[in-house]
Amino acid sequence: MATAASAVPLASPTHRIPARCRHFGICGGCLWQDMDYAGQTAAKDAAVARHLRDVVPPSVLRPIVPARDPWFYRNKMEFAFAPPAQLGLHERGQWRRIVNLEECFLQSPASAAIVRDVRAAVAARGLSCYDARTGKGLLRTLVIREARGSGEAMVGFVTSRGPFPGAAALAAMLATRYPQLTSIVRGIVGENTSAITDVEVLHGRDAIVERVAGLRFQIGLTTFFQANTAQVEGMIALVDEFAALNSAARVVDLYCGVGTFALALARRARQVVGIDVGVAAIQAARANAALNGIRNADFYAASSRAVQVLAGDVDPDVVVLDPPRAGAGPRVMDRIASLRPDRIVYVSCNPATLGADLRILTAAGYAVTAVQPVDQFPQTPHVECIVQVKEHAAA
Repeated sequence: MATAASAVPLASPTHRIPARCRHFGICGGCLWQDMDYAGQTAAKDAAVARHLRDVVPPSVLRPIVPARDPWFYRNKMEFAFAPPAQLGLHERGQWRRIVNLEECFLQSPASAAIVRDVRAAVAARGLSCYDARTGKGLLRTLVIREARGSGEAMVGFVTSRGPFPGAAALAAMLATRYPQLTSIVRGIVGENTSAITDVEVLHGRDAIVERVAGLRFQIGLTTFFQANTAQVEGMIALVDEFAALNSAARVVDLYCGVGTFALALARRARQVVGIDVGVAAIQAARANAALNGIRNADFYAASSRAVQVLAGDVDPDVVVLDPPRAGAGPRVMDRIASLRPDRIVYVSCNPATLGADLRILTAAGYAVTAVQPVDQFPQTPHVECIVQVKEHAAA
């Protein structure tokens, strides 16, 4: 898989501008702040074309959908602790060294202020921070999630097991200073793993509610949701356009997460089946279906490789998939092709692995009929793509 730095070519020197953030060049959060936005989008268009040139005709490549605002767009960020009382993002290329952030233009001004307040509180209270070299220390990461449609926000302290001295007082301080924090939680990492196994509520609820595309979504500490809320509504509309559903359509949504695409499609389909390996995500998807009064969407916690078993009674007309950066891989793509859906809608965050997966579908008799890049992550090389695939006979 291509690295973030190599996946997208650099723009010409004519696009160079002064970086906005004082931490740029040291912090690994952004790589492209010294490139104007027109240069960023042009480079991403070029990257998509390069990675897909041997699998799709140029005529199906659409120009990238730019971000509405290339600043303060992220609804989730994760900041790392390190001793003594450091909190921020990793240095570029140095995963054991932390930049103590004073400002950040990726999430929101309130997010940067929360980071500063938490760092000061940790220092004042003498709380221990996790040291990756020794494997010891309490505080590991700070997660901040913001629901742009509702105004709610969450702070999550991800910690090692053991006592968390002063957790209630720390949560009370944050809740007083930031009334939008309707959820302050502690996520506890399990033994011999970096995964969160338990979540404790320190203030408010265990989830926040986002509103997008006429739907409400409960988002917890560990569940996946698209990181750029302003672009999500347009992505949902594109998935709906490429799915081209009618009231009799049956849909299987792989890597469904909290049901972002599945619940939107269920409003026009006969039946939707969502599959995700994350138990917490499936629980959230079921809760979101109930929250929105949607009764024709069923969700299952299982590996995406189980699609053939779970979809056996569905006989899907459309398969939607939104895999992680590593892509879906041959086994999943072969199983999708074996179901012979009329249309496949592939949402990708990595054009390199997207190209590999699409080659499997074209070899199985499918044709790529539309590729729509979307800029979800300004100031970085990452680019999202939404792809429509049809059987050759229907193309």
